[in-house]
Amino acid sequence: MPVGYTGPFAAKLNDASALDVREASEGDVMQPGRALLAAAGLHLQLYKTRGQVLAHLDLNPSDTLHRPAVDVLFRSAAETYGSRVLAVVMTGMGNDGTAGAAWVKAHGGLVFTEAEESCIVYGTPRSVVEAGWGDKSIPLEKMAEAIVETV
Repeated sequence: MPVGYTGPFAAKLNDASALDVREASEGDVMQPGRALLAAAGLHLQLYKTRGQVLAHLDLNPSDTLHRPAVDVLFRSAAETYGSRVLAVVMTGMGNDGTAGAAWVKAHGGLVFTEAEESCIVYGTPRSVVEAGWGDKSIPLEKMAEAIVETV
């Protein structure tokens, strides 16, 4: 997502959701009912300290094709939350998310992918499915229900 887009996008999602949706800032505390959107140009990572999970924004790793990269987020989520992670991979191009999905699965978490029939571009979910990391393939209109039923 381009710089300058993620803040307004998070605000729009916040207006349309019962969740507290915001663009991530350094040190934001993860808590129930809050959704953080990675800021354009920075990786979003999670880490645990003093019994809280906090957001960390960073330019590193610098060897990723995208920044933010979902692989970086999924890996940190898996390392922080272990089997309590539910990763969701939706429409998009490329394979960002596939290596991260492997980390989620290695730590006992679940991975949902958007079903091909509802994707605008099936590249990213397809990459996860073909790698064998997807647990369920769900059409977009049923994704929220599937997430709520799972968590």
